[in-house]
Amino acid sequence: MNPETSAARAALDPAPLEELAAQLRLGFIKVVASSGSTNTELAQLASDGLASHLSVYFSEHQQQGKGRLGREWVTPAGSAITVSILASPGTAMEPQSLSWYTMLAALAWSHAVQELVPVNARIKWPNDLLAGDRKICGILAQMVQTPQGFAVVVGTGMNVDQEPAELPVETATSLRLAGGHRVDRSALLAEYLRQFVALDAAFRAVGGQSDVAMEPFGNQSLRELVAERLATLGQEVRVEFPDGSTLLGKAVQLAEDGALVVQDTTGQSHRILAGDVHHVRRADGKYA
Repeated sequence: MNPETSAARAALDPAPLEELAAQLRLGFIKVVASSGSTNTELAQLASDGLASHLSVYFSEHQQQGKGRLGREWVTPAGSAITVSILASPGTAMEPQSLSWYTMLAALAWSHAVQELVPVNARIKWPNDLLAGDRKICGILAQMVQTPQGFAVVVGTGMNVDQEPAELPVETATSLRLAGGHRVDRSALLAEYLRQFVALDAAFRAVGGQSDVAMEPFGNQSLRELVAERLATLGQEVRVEFPDGSTLLGKAVQLAEDGALVVQDTTGQSHRILAGDVHHVRRADGKYA
C-alpha cells in the first residue's frame, strides 16, 4: 500500500455518528476498532436484550466475517464499511416480512452511493450491490430471537477504498476504483443510515407488506422500488442450488415474497428463494 492510501484510511470519528444516532433515533451506534463479525456480535446483544430496534454496530476491521453460504469476508482496516443494523419491529409486521430487509438494505445502499459517488449502483438478487458488472457490496441477514420477538440483523460489507490487490476476487471492485476518486466513509455511512431508517419507517408503516404503496417514496411499494434497481431482472441467469443442481433461464419478475421468478428455455416459470444466481455472459463477452 502506498503512503497516500495509508494516510487516507483514518479511523471514523464516533462523535458525529453519535450525533446522527440521536437525530435518527437509533437504538445505539457502537464503533469498535476490530471485531470477529459485526453480525454475530450484534445478534448476541439483541438476544441478550441489550440492543433495541435500529441499533448499529460498526467495526473498522472485521476478522471473521462471513458472506453468503459461509464464505469468508475479511477487510483491511480503514478500507471498507463493515456495519450491522438490528431491525426489531415487534408487532409492526409479521416475522416473514423480515426477509425483505436484505433487499431493503441493498436499496438503501444504492440510494446512498448515488448521493455521493458517480456510480450507478444496482442490486444483484438477492444480496449484492454492483458497480457495472462488479461487486462492491455484500449483505448478509440473520434472524434472531429477542425479548421483544423475532428480529433480523442485517450486515453489510461495502468496498470503499480497496486497491485491486486487496479485493477478494477478480469480479469485485471498490467505490474508489469504480468512481475514480476517494470516498468519505463517514459521509457514506451516515447517508446509508439515513436511507435505511427512512425505508424502515415506511415499510413498518404499511405493516411490512411489500406490495403496499409507501407514501414517502412516491407511493411506490418496497417491491417496486427494489425492482427498479434490480440489475438481475431481464438477465439470462444460471442458478446454482445447494443440492448441486442448476437452472438456466431469464429472470423475469420479483415476487411479492422476494422470490426471483426465472423462466427457463421451455417457458416454465420457477420461483427461486435460495440459490446462487449468476448473470450469464453472452458469447461477445457482454451481459445479456
